[in-house]
Amino acid sequence: MEVYPVVPFGYCAGVQGALKLAETAVKENPNRTVYLLGMLVHNEDAVASLKALGLKLLDEKDAPLEQQLLAIPDGQVVLFSAHGHDHHFDEIALEKNLKIYDATCPFVTLNLKEALSHPSVIYIGVAGHLESLAFLANDPAAIFYDVKTVSYDRSKVFGDAPYVISQTTLSERELQKAHEQILKDFPKAIIGSERCHSTTLRQEALKRIPSDCDLVIVLGSKRSNNSLKLAEIATSAGYPTHLVLDLPALKALNLQHKKKAALCSGASTSSDCFNACLAYLKSL
Repeated sequence: MEVYPVVPFGYCAGVQGALKLAETAVKENPNRTVYLLGMLVHNEDAVASLKALGLKLLDEKDAPLEQQLLAIPDGQVVLFSAHGHDHHFDEIALEKNLKIYDATCPFVTLNLKEALSHPSVIYIGVAGHLESLAFLANDPAAIFYDVKTVSYDRSKVFGDAPYVISQTTLSERELQKAHEQILKDFPKAIIGSERCHSTTLRQEALKRIPSDCDLVIVLGSKRSNNSLKLAEIATSAGYPTHLVLDLPALKALNLQHKKKAALCSGASTSSDCFNACLAYLKSL
């Protein structure tokens, strides 16, 4: 099979930093348990590699993160997710004498800093996503624009020139639709920071794949918003698209009669995974 590798691929800088910090936390605390509060990054393979080092994952799907944080034994170690966290969690951790490692992505931190400098904020995001939950917890006055329902409560927006900011992993189409609606309601609205650079580069590169591709394969987790957006972009462009986590999942696909595939990956998929999948597809 002929394969068109969509670049960039491999971990983005934020994910690389988060994984490196996790490894550091383990090395620096050999006699204590390191707890991951929420999936460090939304990729099961990456998290599995960290669990193999002895970290304990507290998954947001199992129970509210605050409840799980409170249950960590005093004096242990907590590692906060790359997606950000409620800053009240820092107070809880200090009260429990937990050693704190914060893997929050720099773009997520910058978004919150920008928002807190404005009196009126509209935040565009995915309901229930860790990044959105953390942002809204830390800026409770912000008005949430849900990209799934394409709606927000404009009656609660303060003033006529709100600052508009978004979750870092949204698609260009989602942002454009949200911006158009908000600017229609508030012509003086200020459009602030948007996606992280890695998200933007991957989405733009995917739009430039050769037109003769039979299908698009996206490497990433179904829990990864940036990977889901890549799959949505490819599907919207009319390509048969598969979102798969890794090589075993790729091998399970029926790719008979396919001649050319575009291969791309989410920001939390490793280069090793990408290269293994690339080699497999080329061998078909």
